[in-house]
Amino acid sequence: MPQTPEEFRREVAKGARGARMETLVVERPFEEVYRALEARTEPCLDVTVQRSANVGYWERSSSDYNPTLRRLGADRAEFTLQVAHNPRGVGHTPPPGGLYLMVADVQRAGASRTEVVLYSPTIGAFKRIPASFMQWAEGSGTDCPKLK
Repeated sequence: MPQTPEEFRREVAKGARGARMETLVVERPFEEVYRALEARTEPCLDVTVQRSANVGYWERSSSDYNPTLRRLGADRAEFTLQVAHNPRGVGHTPPPGGLYLMVADVQRAGASRTEVVLYSPTIGAFKRIPASFMQWAEGSGTDCPKLK
């Protein structure tokens, strides 16, 4: 259970099941990419999804998504997305903020190019998040991904 973005990167780079690492270059300046991600991160990904189901009794659960986008210098930024499930699964201790779903390193690759290294899920509903993230970085006004 990765407890930090660094541990998450390391596990995905080693070939963690259901995740992948990919490097993409966006033909946009770093500042534009950062502003686009900043504009979409909170309204699209800082959400809580509530669920209820009748399984012989009414069961209620929720998933609280916690994105963070932060500058690491003039030419670099880090994005992380965590999710905290309630009730929490048995047998694991998630880090503060929840389980890591995605980490992205964003850095200037020239005057009008930006490199994005994604460490992201390839399975389930979570695989839509990296696609939306990259569309935002490329300048598309794509809708927010549906989170479950």
